[in-house]
Amino acid sequence: MRKGDAISGIAITLLGFGVVVYTLAENTMRFNAQTSDGVPGAGFFPVLLGSVLGILGIVLLIRSIREKIEKAQSAAASEETKKNIKMLVLTITAIVIFFILWQLTKLFILWALALVVFLNFIFERTWKFNIIYSLVFVAFIYLAFVVGFSVQFNI
Repeated sequence: MRKGDAISGIAITLLGFGVVVYTLAENTMRFNAQTSDGVPGAGFFPVLLGSVLGILGIVLLIRSIREKIEKAQSAAASEETKKNIKMLVLTITAIVIFFILWQLTKLFILWALALVVFLNFIFERTWKFNIIYSLVFVAFIYLAFVVGFSVQFNI
């Protein structure tokens, strides 16, 4: 059993199903459509995503129990662990900075700029890849939410 995967699986399962329980218990978060045009209620996506997260957490927990412990770790594994921890800390920092900037500016275009910087400094991608990927990703988000779901963002 891989202890890290087991702990993560338990935490993810509790988080996912906790979101589902909270959403269903909250009066303002309706799962079913509340409007005449059949738009899903505010609780539709939290229930859907919480369920998926809970199921994936169970899968991770089961997988960790079925695997055997690897007794010997190579030097490459410890280097990989250090690199992963660095990426985790940088990712969390980037997300916190992004939300702070988003609250200060309220601009949708900030997503593209933050994604370019994030990809460049954390994942060390090329500028060409970063710009193309960021523009395509932000365009997809814009089309999905602003055009598809009619969620209004400041541009």
